[in-house]
Amino acid sequence: MGIRVLFAVLLACASFVCAAYGDDASTAQALAQNHADAREFGIFFGGMATQYDLCVKKGFLPKRKQSAEATAKSILEKMRESTPGPDQSAYVQEGWDLVKREVAKHSSDYTREKCTSWVGAEWEKMLATMHAQ
Repeated sequence: MGIRVLFAVLLACASFVCAAYGDDASTAQALAQNHADAREFGIFFGGMATQYDLCVKKGFLPKRKQSAEATAKSILEKMRESTPGPDQSAYVQEGWDLVKREVAKHSSDYTREKCTSWVGAEWEKMLATMHAQ
């Protein structure tokens, strides 16, 4: 068999596989996007809870009955239970863990001004949004 014939056969096989599994590729792409969205959500929501708790620990924001992280975990658990489809909680946690490490590395950046003017306000907005849903 010549190299051109072999190449033509391989090209035909590849075309057949793409045609047969084209839907799988788009499904895989959608799944990857869902995972990325879940990680991003973990970064923003979990990360905000982590930042809030850091500001509380530093004495810049008032302590509540429950920590912001515990509140966030409770909300995420309710979301997981009520959301149809595949469980994305591992990807949410992955994003949250990533931002936790970053917040820990930069904890000295969390000043009274940053905590009171931004972190506290953003956490309250997130809570209002999450409770509205």
